[in-house]
Amino acid sequence: MKGSGCAALGCAGGLVLALALAAGTVAREGTRLPSIVPRGPEPRRPSASALRQFRRDDEGDRLRVSFGFVDYDGQPRHMACEIGKRDYERDVASFGYFKDEMDRAVGTRLSELFAAEAELRGVRPYVHFEAQGTGYRWRWKIPDGLEPAEAAKLEARLRAFDGWLDRDLPRKKEELIGQYLQERGLRLKGDEISIDYEREVERGTGPLRECYQALRQVGEGASDRRLLGLFLAFFQELRYEVPPQIELGRHILGFRVPSAVLVRGGGDCDSKSAAFCALWRHLPERAILILVPGHALVGVEGKPRADEAHVRLGNRYFVLCEVVGPGKIPPGGGMISGDFEYVMIEPAGPKALVTPR
Repeated sequence: MKGSGCAALGCAGGLVLALALAAGTVAREGTRLPSIVPRGPEPRRPSASALRQFRRDDEGDRLRVSFGFVDYDGQPRHMACEIGKRDYERDVASFGYFKDEMDRAVGTRLSELFAAEAELRGVRPYVHFEAQGTGYRWRWKIPDGLEPAEAAKLEARLRAFDGWLDRDLPRKKEELIGQYLQERGLRLKGDEISIDYEREVERGTGPLRECYQALRQVGEGASDRRLLGLFLAFFQELRYEVPPQIELGRHILGFRVPSAVLVRGGGDCDSKSAAFCALWRHLPERAILILVPGHALVGVEGKPRADEAHVRLGNRYFVLCEVVGPGKIPPGGGMISGDFEYVMIEPAGPKALVTPR
């Protein structure tokens, strides 16, 4: 389960990370970076200042957010966009889980499965099932007064039912919990709950389309590399704050969904990285959301310069980008090493840009 974002590491620009993969760190099963190509000599970093301006206005059924930031050339930039209030509220409400709700949903379904199987085996009158959160217990009793042969046959059926309960019901319980969490932007691996970053990036793409267009307009005429720097400078100036593990009773694992990052004007490392990817998906280049113990960053597809840290996956290159800030670290300025996990973020097709209702 995701801990407290990047608080333990500070998430400051220029972090050097020792990347021994922590047990249970989950991104996307079986996808690990085979190698990291370190950057060369320290690149020149512009002495850019910062504006860190943020304002949110309620426009009826729309939320208007305005930002002021400084690009890598030291030029002040301003952008504003609107996000549908219904889209934002849906994104927030659809992520995370309430423990009591999950316990009831899973417990009710387990009780139904128990009753159906007991009925099928002809032992329903002799068994009792009690759900306890997502756990359970059961008991059975052979009634008095049965003939010994009849009692022996019933006991055999009950013990066979015990075998089904011991063998199959735990697997079904895990499937039920996994299905419940999957619908809420989360994943279950073993007994650990983790964030489904790919789903949340995809869900955030449509609602943030206007914000992408506004930021793209700020960089109108810029090359792809300068546009990447503009996007990165923007996100690095968003306020850094670690969301709580539980918010208004909902378990959100310290993660803020992409639309909430812009509506609230900030987030931590993985929240900002997911929001960056949700905007970047409107462009044709792939991105990867990189997860290491206690930290997250982004890789953007493109040919790296000689002094830039990057990842090579097959014949594709991804330039490393420290999204979190607060320092202005240009593309390829991160310093990491070792094996870790990543989530591939594919460009959005036309259908993906339509916000679901």
